[in-house]
Amino acid sequence: MMRVFLFFVFVTLSLSATENPSVLLPWAFGFIVVIGIFFWGMYKALKTQRTIYMLALLPFVALMIAMFFI
Repeated sequence: MMRVFLFFVFVTLSLSATENPSVLLPWAFGFIVVIGIFFWGMYKALKTQRTIYMLALLPFVALMIAMFFI
């Protein structure tokens, strides 16, 4: 599953690469961090049954809202 995810991430990054890759790098890093926090929060929420870890959804939701404005 992780290989498929990484494949799609790198294909997307290579297709959207510009002449200046330093423009895309912060967005790609932010995407990876947000997805990592999301899955960590879901794992902890399911494992411990505590709703406080559901706050990990906030960066993911903010990323989805930001995509509408891009």
